[in-house]
Amino acid sequence: MSTTARRHHRGGHAEEHENSERWLLTYADMITLLLALFVVLFAMSSISVKKFLEFKLGLTQTFNPTAVNLPGGNGLLTAPTIAGPSGSSTSPNQGTSSAAASNQRQLRAIADQVEQLLAARHLQKDANVNLGPSSVVVQILADRVFFETDSASLGSVGAAIVDTIAQVLRPKPNVIEVQGYTDNQPITGGPFASNWELSAARAANVTNRLNVVDGIPATRLSASGYSDTHPAAPNTSPSNQARNRRIDVVILGVKQP
Repeated sequence: MSTTARRHHRGGHAEEHENSERWLLTYADMITLLLALFVVLFAMSSISVKKFLEFKLGLTQTFNPTAVNLPGGNGLLTAPTIAGPSGSSTSPNQGTSSAAASNQRQLRAIADQVEQLLAARHLQKDANVNLGPSSVVVQILADRVFFETDSASLGSVGAAIVDTIAQVLRPKPNVIEVQGYTDNQPITGGPFASNWELSAARAANVTNRLNVVDGIPATRLSASGYSDTHPAAPNTSPSNQARNRRIDVVILGVKQP
């Protein structure tokens, strides 16, 4: 074999040897990365709040540059945030709670005004004012406010009570539901064939006075007759039956926008 051939032969072996050892570079890189990982894990194993926060902030800024670290917080909040006019965040629950509290104050003011006017006109024995979570109910006993037991026409006392309620409610936006109720005794004779008709007619007459005489817009008024289906007390005695013959003026809370 000639010298030139031998040189080519040796050169070929050298190239083959060089190519076969390139995997060592990849292996070395992997070992270096593993070493770095173990160093980080070891550093984190000894708890240091300051170092951990610095490490977390560094990772966050690397992978999410728009993230903002909140001082004193438990985590990260991605900007932008939803804030109120003063710069503080406002949750829907806080808004709902504030609206409910405002609504309750308005209803309490209405209940107090109606009670004071009824007492000033010596009508508190014939009407009870009850404040609920979403409404004020003025309960009017029917035996004193209508001309007769089976009549739907308002007497002088009934008209005075309705006008007193209207004086408070006229300038306010509240919706008013007038509900008529009776006891469980069937009607015999008279202009009404059933307690359903009587209770509905009484509610309608009260609603009509609130609108026509007292000037409350019809869009804020409604009338319903419930007969004896919702007694205030068991119909077991004449006094309980008298409590069930009633008109409820229900003043609803104002719906918040």
